[in-house]
Amino acid sequence: MWGAVTVGSTGIVGFHINRSPEKGVKQPLMYRSFISATALVIATLASAQQYVHQVLVLNEGYYDFANAQQVVPVTLGSYDPFTQSYTTVATIEGMRFGNFVGVDENAIYVSADQKLLKYDADSYALLDEVTVPGIRRFAFWQDHIVITLGEVGGLPHYVEVRDKNTLDLLYSIDATVLPHSAEAVVVEGDVAYVGVNNGFEWGNAVGYVGLLDLTTGSWLGNVDLGPEGVNPENLMMSNGALYAFNNKDFMGSSVSRIILAGGGSLDFTENVAISSGCSGSAVIEDRLYYMEYAQNELARYDLATAAVLDTLVGSPATYGLLGDPINGLLYGTTTDFLTGGELHVMNTVGEVLSTVAVGVAPGKMALDVRSSTAMDEEAAFTLALYPVPATDLLTIGALSGTARSIEVVDATGRICLQAPAAQVAGNITLDVSDLAPGSYAVRVDGRVGGRFSKK
Repeated sequence: MWGAVTVGSTGIVGFHINRSPEKGVKQPLMYRSFISATALVIATLASAQQYVHQVLVLNEGYYDFANAQQVVPVTLGSYDPFTQSYTTVATIEGMRFGNFVGVDENAIYVSADQKLLKYDADSYALLDEVTVPGIRRFAFWQDHIVITLGEVGGLPHYVEVRDKNTLDLLYSIDATVLPHSAEAVVVEGDVAYVGVNNGFEWGNAVGYVGLLDLTTGSWLGNVDLGPEGVNPENLMMSNGALYAFNNKDFMGSSVSRIILAGGGSLDFTENVAISSGCSGSAVIEDRLYYMEYAQNELARYDLATAAVLDTLVGSPATYGLLGDPINGLLYGTTTDFLTGGELHVMNTVGEVLSTVAVGVAPGKMALDVRSSTAMDEEAAFTLALYPVPATDLLTIGALSGTARSIEVVDATGRICLQAPAAQVAGNITLDVSDLAPGSYAVRVDGRVGGRFSKK
């Protein structure tokens, strides 16, 4: 229900709107006001903010191994959370599958089959590529990229480090030191933590986390996850501890916690599921989310109490899972592995907020998180937004005197504040005091002109 709007030569004098309640969130009916801002003096634009510029989705495609035929190629897609639009930005021909995707310093890195590829994060132009037999996943440290490897029949090494700018090989850890294939890898400080599972020697899985000192290039040793910690497929950091989600050679699933202080030691390994999608697990807000195949729904493990919390009834049966800590959201994918897939934006109780079609077998995803000041230089046009981050009031500056529709949208693309077309000029101020903390975008006539964060 719209209220009255009064327009003067200096802009919108008064305007009251109703904020529509978000799905699954109980909240009272509220009104907002656009207030005249002619008396405001533009202060120094400061306080850099972080926002999710895009969500990268790596679609594995469909390779018919029986007939050695690529039916659907591997593709890379970009999802814009503010416009809820998805675009295929790269097709990777000749690769049987896609393994991992990551973003670092305005570049997108993809491991696909036997290659490491590097793309520009804005134009999506292919910048470089190199053959890396058995490449699995990777993590970044300074100007280096730490890569894990695995392949049927074995390799001369299972961890290597390359220059992330040139993709040149710097060094590797010989198989005499690390004799088993590796999967997940995360970097904390100057140490790379590597999930070692021997996953390509069927029936002979192992379970430990290896430590690589990135300042010296030396292997520091291993943390044994115990008999219930076999086949670690995912590693996640939370509050100074490292969590491994283990597949147990497909005979069940467990969680291991490693305390990093003092060089790393096992705190516990605990069984959590009969079977789950381990590599599709994610941590957000002190909880570990994973797919529980027995219920075919997402489940939550409470990191504070070290116990299974609950099953999220009605949540999608996800193949890939990614946490967005900036906006308190989950991104999950579903697929039939043959003809198509979907990306679902969910809240932290598993409710689907929006869904968009993507490619076949969308497995791994990555957040392209960027920092900006109040001026968003990447926008098609630029709005001056201040203060950033905002607490109660947000001023929009430099609006020209044309008919405009002004909307504030959250990271799921939902409209939180809006005004009908009106003649505005100069600066206007929005009351954002009742918006939940997170990242938002301001759209004028359907175009994003700037982004801001709300404290």
